[in-house]
Amino acid sequence: MFNSKRPSLEELPTTAQLLKSTAIAAVSAVAILVAVVLPAEYNIDPTGFGRSLDLAEMGEIKQQLAEEAAQDHSSLLDDLFSVFVSSAAVQEAQAEE
Repeated sequence: MFNSKRPSLEELPTTAQLLKSTAIAAVSAVAILVAVVLPAEYNIDPTGFGRSLDLAEMGEIKQQLAEEAAQDHSSLLDDLFSVFVSSAAVQEAQAEE
């Protein structure tokens, strides 16, 4: 029913090999985070590598867009709040008359 043979214990990686592979993967992930992701997403470029690949510029644009979206969102909430508050104030004024 199986297409391949079960590997023997000699064919499996040792604990030392697994630890070495895990350490290499972790170091690679941190290097990619620092060199590529931080400049491109958050405009944080500790190595200068992001600036040379124009990733820092992309991060700057994203930060500006995020700030503009936050301002637009807050102004939209203010507008909605003022509509409900003003209509409630009108209803209270009519009720008092």
